[in-house]
Amino acid sequence: MGRTRRTKKRSHVVQEGQEEKPTPNTFVMERGRVGRTLGQLVRDLRRVMEPHTASKLKVRQRNVLMDFVNVAGPLGVSHFLILSRSQTHVNLRICRLPRGPTVTFHITGFSLTRDVISSVRKTATSLTQYMTAPLLILNNFSSEDKSSKLMAAMLQSMLPSLNVQTVKLANINRCVLFNYNTDDKMIELRHYSIRAVARGISRAVKRLGKASVPNLSRYQDISEYMLGGNVSESEGEEVAGQEVTLPQNLRGRGNLKSTQSSVRLIELGPRLTLQLVKVEAGMCKGEVLHHEFIQKTKREARDVRRRVEDREKLRSQRRRQQEENVTRKKRETELHKLDHHAWL
Repeated sequence: MGRTRRTKKRSHVVQEGQEEKPTPNTFVMERGRVGRTLGQLVRDLRRVMEPHTASKLKVRQRNVLMDFVNVAGPLGVSHFLILSRSQTHVNLRICRLPRGPTVTFHITGFSLTRDVISSVRKTATSLTQYMTAPLLILNNFSSEDKSSKLMAAMLQSMLPSLNVQTVKLANINRCVLFNYNTDDKMIELRHYSIRAVARGISRAVKRLGKASVPNLSRYQDISEYMLGGNVSESEGEEVAGQEVTLPQNLRGRGNLKSTQSSVRLIELGPRLTLQLVKVEAGMCKGEVLHHEFIQKTKREARDVRRRVEDREKLRSQRRRQQEENVTRKKRETELHKLDHHAWL
């Protein structure tokens, strides 16, 4: 008699009242002719949003926005990042699917990833750091200002949320910083690689821990190598305020639980300087909830809201009438077939 296979009954059991929050996924694309430089910026932004983005999304000239909206639902896409160019500005729209809102920015300045890498002294080229989502850091976003609150809510919904009680520090390899300058109302975007370095270890000791054996032929004793002039004084110094006590083990020599380590940030790029333009209630359309440059009176806002509602009512009436026409034509076709069979 053959053995029966045991079936798991207790794995992946979701407790009642606890629904797993869906992971945000994004499409980063350009609309219209943007040029080679902005095309590279689109690819750099896709790199920032990895792994929850379509890295090889193909956008053709004949594609319209509704083409991507129609496929976004089955693919679980929750946000669009759309770059476009006008005669005077380069624009970035962040859209929440399927019903909005949409936040529009002017890109007043940017630097590509290759430009940032060429300007920094140290680079982080590990591909494994892009296998997990970056940590989102918001600085100076006020909860009292309406526009600042809307921007913060949109940016927070764009990246996966973290549970500080259960998160694994080894999975946090990158961070995306959005810094809001209250003086000129500009937003600075920076993208960093996060690295933990054991505190109090000189560069010479770190060299001994490497796989390659150091050349000690010109030294009489190993102490000459450890205490000699091959290491500058500034290399062993630690900056105050950067030390943390690790609650978990991390990759890297000396990064053990309950030990002191220094947190280092290595810029990856790109850099963006954004200026808020407007916030719309719908998906790239609808009522304007906030406009940075145009201030409307209550009467003007009420008139605009009424026009939007009338437009939506007219659209729903046309859709309902079209559905009724389709149903009527199907019924007439079926009756015609029945009459034809009865005549035969």
